Amino acid sequence: MWSTPGGDVNDAAKWYANGLAPIGEDIKVLYTKPTKLQDGTPALEAEIEWVLRVVPQKPRIHTFVLAAIKDDVLSQVGLHEDRGMVGDELKQIAYSLTFLKGRNEPLNVPPDVRAFLDKYCADVVSRDAERIMADYSDQFLYSSAKKADIDRMYRNDPFSLIPRSVVSCEATVTVFEPQGDKAYVAGFFVSKAKPDANAVKKPMYFQQIIKEDGQWRWFGTQK
Repeated sequence: MWSTPGGDVNDAAKWYANGLAPIGEDIKVLYTKPTKLQDGTPALEAEIEWVLRVVPQKPRIHTFVLAAIKDDVLSQVGLHEDRGMVGDELKQIAYSLTFLKGRNEPLNVPPDVRAFLDKYCADVVSRDAERIMADYSDQFLYSSAKKADIDRMYRNDPFSLIPRSVVSCEATVTVFEPQGDKAYVAGFFVSKAKPDANAVKKPMYFQQIIKEDGQWRWFGTQK
């Protein structure tokens, strides 16, 4: 789940689909429909079918997206299924989404976490794949993608941050939940690339970080 200031809930599925471009292909929005959260907040439900291209087996993924806007903050939750259409049990998890006071605002994180996010942004701007990959744990796993798969993406994918020549990057955190040597982090990156006049806002995909040898690194979505 992530939240961003502003936005139009009706564009949420398109925005989510565009955000999958760095790691996916054959991306299709299967449907969108207006709905409501359990507390009555107006929302948008959608399902996206796509192929995770950064792993050799290229699994076909279905992502259920539920988006709502409140107090001019757009919040989205995405749940992934690689065995066909997303079932009702996962949809109910998404529909348990509620707005908690203060959870959608940019927040300060511990200095070492901020230093990690700033370092990651600096490494992205450097366009040095080795520097970028040093920010990932060897245990990293995102869906079926391992660290080696992300490495190949950065080096070879025309949609990755390196070929796009990113010249600026800034991280904003909206949710931070420490869990011992791990932490859940949600928010977004705002970046600019050489050919683009406007900044692009993308969510923090990898969700968890882990502290190894005194350094925070991306850990992914595994438990």
